[in-house]
Amino acid sequence: MPGGFWNDRLILRRTKDGNEEKMKVGIMGNCARLKDASVIGRLADFLKARGYETAVFEKNEDIDGAEVLVVLGGDGAILHVASAAARKNIAVIGINYGTVGFLAEYEKEETERVVELLEEFRTGRCGILERSLLGLSFGGKTYYALNEIAFLRDYTAAQVVGLEVFRNGKESCKVIGDGALLCTPTGSTAYSLSAGGAILAPETPVFMLTPVCSFSFNPRPMIFPDADTFLVRVTKGKVLLLADGKQAAALEEGMTAEVAKAPFAAKFPIRKESSFLKKIRTKLNQ
Repeated sequence: MPGGFWNDRLILRRTKDGNEEKMKVGIMGNCARLKDASVIGRLADFLKARGYETAVFEKNEDIDGAEVLVVLGGDGAILHVASAAARKNIAVIGINYGTVGFLAEYEKEETERVVELLEEFRTGRCGILERSLLGLSFGGKTYYALNEIAFLRDYTAAQVVGLEVFRNGKESCKVIGDGALLCTPTGSTAYSLSAGGAILAPETPVFMLTPVCSFSFNPRPMIFPDADTFLVRVTKGKVLLLADGKQAAALEEGMTAEVAKAPFAAKFPIRKESSFLKKIRTKLNQ
């Protein structure tokens, strides 16, 4: 990977004891999306030559010690690592090697330009977009999702499903159909959008309940403050419980699961020229 116009000065900071340290940058790549997996190593070498300490991570469990994680892949790759990075307060910068790349700050042909944002991040000159996550509690475990928690009909069963969604333990609404989604503003441009939900600006402090293929005209997408908590009870049929598309459990009639805002947020450094509305115009009209 050529060095472009960037010089080779070291990116150094001083610790409390006066010693100098380099900023550590993690790198992860979705090899299924990368036609040439060696781009990961070349990016690591490129950043090292400019004074950054780098570490290449292969699994979420390995992510540790970095201040920022550069992800090469599509939106799925970014979703895959977002909660793991957020739990360790590691910021995420995406480079789109996928199809849409709605969560990415750069396209693959701009890979080297990530140095610009890393430098702004190091010096505190860039904006940080904090994207809220949802926490799903079921069976003594908690699953986190950047996009949505989905309660979906098990298509091996013949019947539609019934759900009752309790808000803050007081009021409730019912959904009959293929299921429902509880989504974040980030997830409003994903599955929820396909199901008829509204588009929410990513920094909006709300969550949205979106019915999926409702059997009634009564339910509509509803927006709630993100301080609300939800308990979802299955009143009919069998439901598959998914967090960002990954199955967490299967719920039988009468079973419940709880959903609330996660205690941490995913941090995404953004370029000065980043525009949410421009992304909607370009990314969602391909």
